[in-house]
Amino acid sequence: MRYLKHTSISLLMLTALSFSALAHQHPPKSTHKSNLAQTQAQWTKARNADELKRITQRATFLQLENLLKSAVKNNTVSDNAELYLKLIESLKDYPLKMDAMTAYFDARIKSVNQTTPPEEVNALKQEIEQAIAQNPTHFLRTRWEQSLFTLFQNANDLEGFVHYAQRVKPSSLEMQIAVLNAELQLEGTENTTDKKQDSNANTHIISRYEQLWLANSKLPNDTQLWAAWYAHGGRTAAKVYQKAETLFAKNDENGLAQLATELHRMTGENEDEKMAAQLQLLQTLTKTPASLAEFSARLSMTENNTALLKFAVLQSFPRYLRTLPENMKDPSFAPYAQWAKNWQLTDTEIREWEIAFLNRFFDNESPLFQQWRDTELLNLNADNLTERRLRMAIWQKTDLTPWLNALSDEGRQKQEWRYWLAKTIEKSDSPKTTEIWTALSHEQGFYPMLAAAKLDPQTRGKRYHFGQPQLLVAPSITDESWADEFQKVKPALEEIAELRQLDRLGAAKQRWRFLLENLPDDQKKEKQIALSQYANQQNWFDLGVDGSIIAKAFDHIQLRLPIAYSHYYDIALKPRRLTLSKRKPQASQNATSISKTFAMAISRQESAWNPQAQSSANARGLMQLLPSTAKATASHAKLPYTDEADLFKPLNNILLGTAYLAELNAKYPNNRILIASAYNAGAHRVEKWLARANGKLEMDEFVASIPFYETRGYVQNVLTYDFYYQRLQNKEDPQTFSNEEYDRLY
Repeated sequence: MRYLKHTSISLLMLTALSFSALAHQHPPKSTHKSNLAQTQAQWTKARNADELKRITQRATFLQLENLLKSAVKNNTVSDNAELYLKLIESLKDYPLKMDAMTAYFDARIKSVNQTTPPEEVNALKQEIEQAIAQNPTHFLRTRWEQSLFTLFQNANDLEGFVHYAQRVKPSSLEMQIAVLNAELQLEGTENTTDKKQDSNANTHIISRYEQLWLANSKLPNDTQLWAAWYAHGGRTAAKVYQKAETLFAKNDENGLAQLATELHRMTGENEDEKMAAQLQLLQTLTKTPASLAEFSARLSMTENNTALLKFAVLQSFPRYLRTLPENMKDPSFAPYAQWAKNWQLTDTEIREWEIAFLNRFFDNESPLFQQWRDTELLNLNADNLTERRLRMAIWQKTDLTPWLNALSDEGRQKQEWRYWLAKTIEKSDSPKTTEIWTALSHEQGFYPMLAAAKLDPQTRGKRYHFGQPQLLVAPSITDESWADEFQKVKPALEEIAELRQLDRLGAAKQRWRFLLENLPDDQKKEKQIALSQYANQQNWFDLGVDGSIIAKAFDHIQLRLPIAYSHYYDIALKPRRLTLSKRKPQASQNATSISKTFAMAISRQESAWNPQAQSSANARGLMQLLPSTAKATASHAKLPYTDEADLFKPLNNILLGTAYLAELNAKYPNNRILIASAYNAGAHRVEKWLARANGKLEMDEFVASIPFYETRGYVQNVLTYDFYYQRLQNKEDPQTFSNEEYDRLY
C-alpha cells in the first residue's frame, strides 16, 4: 500500500509537470494526449521494473539468510562460498547488501577452527578488512571490526588476536578476557633475556585484568589470569573490599557469594577469616535487609570494623525501611539516630537517612510523627519532600504558603509551583496572580494550559497557543535546500526503509539513531529535525518522534506529535454498540464518545508511536495493552483477538485500545482526567483517590494530589497532547477541558 500511495502521488506530480511543460508548446490536442500517455506509460513501466527488481532482491536476501543458517548448522559454509558470493553480487543496489555480506562473514567465521588452513583464514580476514576500508562510516563497521576478534579466536591465532587488539578495542567482556589470556599465553612462550621487559609486560596484563575484576561480578574463562594476578599480589584486602562495595551497591548477592569463594580459591582454606566474615554479613544484609536492626545493634565502628561495614549500613538503611509497615504506630527516628552515632555518621549521612525515613512514613497518620515530620521538612531543604508536603496540603485544603516558601529557588521556578503560588495569592493580590498566569500561559505544558483557562474561564482557555503563535513546520531532508545532505544520508535511509519493510523495526531504529547521532556537527540539529520530518512523511512515526527527542526540537510540536495511523482511529471510532461485562450494569455506549485526538494522545504518551513497544509488565503495542485487558475488552466489545501477537498490529491494538477507553468513558463520562488515570493506574485506584478527595477538590487540586508520580505526569501529558492534536488537526472548536472535568468537584 505504501508503494501504491507513493506511485499515485508521483504520477500526479508528473502529470502536472507534463501539462505545465506542454502548455507553452501549443501542439495539437491529440499530440498532447499522445505525448502524455506515452510519458505516463514509460514512467509506469520503469517504476514497475524497479518494484519487480526490489521484490526479487528481497526474496534473494531472505533466501540467502536461510541458506547460510542451514550451512552453519551442517558445517558446509566453505563448500558453497562461491554460491553465496554470487547471490550477494546479485544484490547490487539492494539497500541491505552489506547486511547480506555481514551474514556471510558471520557464517564463514563460525565455520573456522584450528584446523582451517591459514590461507583461508587470511583470505576471509582480508575480505572483512576490505569491507571496513570501503565503508568507514557504515553502521555495520563496528560489527565487522569485532567479528575479526572471533575469527582470530576460532583460528587460535594468538599473535593476530593480540596485534589486532592493539588497534581495535574488543567491546564484549568475554573478548576482552580472551585478549588478555592470549597476551599472557604469548608472554609465557616467548624466550626473552630481558626479564625486566617481561615483568613489565605481565604487570600491564595483570593491571588491565584487575580493572575488569573490580568492575564486574564474574568474569568468563579467567582462571589463568586470576592465578597470575593473585601470584603477583593483586588480591589485597583493600581491593576485595572495593569490589564488595560495588557489588553491595548493586544489591548483587550472587556476586558477593562469588567473591567469597575466591578467598579460598588457592588453598581451599579461608586466608582471611575477618574478610570472610564481613563478606558473609554483606550477603546476609543483601538477602535479608531486615537483619540490619540486629546488625546495627550488635556492631559499631568502635569495634575495629572496616569502612566496608559502615558503607553497608549506609546502603542498607533505605532497604531496611521498606521492610517496615508504612502505617506502623508512632514511627520514630530516635533509634536510628543512635545507630548513626554508633557508626559515626556525618551530618550529611544522617540527613540522607532522615530523608529516607520521611519518604517511607510520610503519610503515616500518627500526630506525633506528623508534627516531627513538618518540623524536619522546614530544616532539611529537600525539594522532593517539600513538593510532597505541598500536594498533601492541596488535598487537605490547608495553607500552601509555608511549603511554597520552603522550596529552593529552582523549585519555585517550576511551572506547577508558579501556578499554585498565583492561585494562593489570588484573593490578596489579584494583579500579581494575573501577571504570573499570563506569563505562564505563553509556555508549553499542562499548567500553562490551565493558566490560560483561569485567565479565560468562559472558554476555558481554548485560544491557548502552547507557547508559540504558529506551528513550526520543519523542512524535510528531501527539501531542495538539503539536496547535498540528502544524497549523503540517502543510502542509510534506504536501509532503514527496507528493514522496516521486512518488519525489523528494532534494527531499523538502531540504524536510525546511529544516523542521527553521527551527523557532522555543522547544522547537526537542523539536519536531525529535517530527517525527523522525513520519517513522519514516510509514516515512520516512532522514528520521527525519536528524532525530535534526539534533536531536542521542543518547539516543533508537529514533529513531536505526528498524526499517526489516522485512518485506523477513524475506523476504530466509528459508532458502534458496546456490551459491557455482566459484572457491570448493561449499557449501550457509542465509541465515538472517545475523541480521536484523545485516543491519539493516549497512544503518543504510551508508546511514542512504536507499534512494537513492550513494557516490563508486558503491556504491548501502540496503546500499551496488557494481554489480559485486551482479551477481556475483545470479549466485551465483540472484537477479534487471537493472542498477544495481535497487540503488535497497529489496527488490532487501536481497535482494542479505543474500545477499552470507551468502557472507561462509560464509567467516567467525558472526564479524560479520570479515564486517563484509570487507563494508567487502574480504576480501583481512581476510586480510592476519589474517596479520599470526598467531593471537596477542584480539578487542579485533584490532579496535583494524584499520589502516583507516573500517573500524575501521565494525566497532564495526555490532556496537553489532546489539545495539541486538536490544534494540529484544525478542529473548529478546540477545548482544553470539558465541563465534566473543569466544573465538577472530585
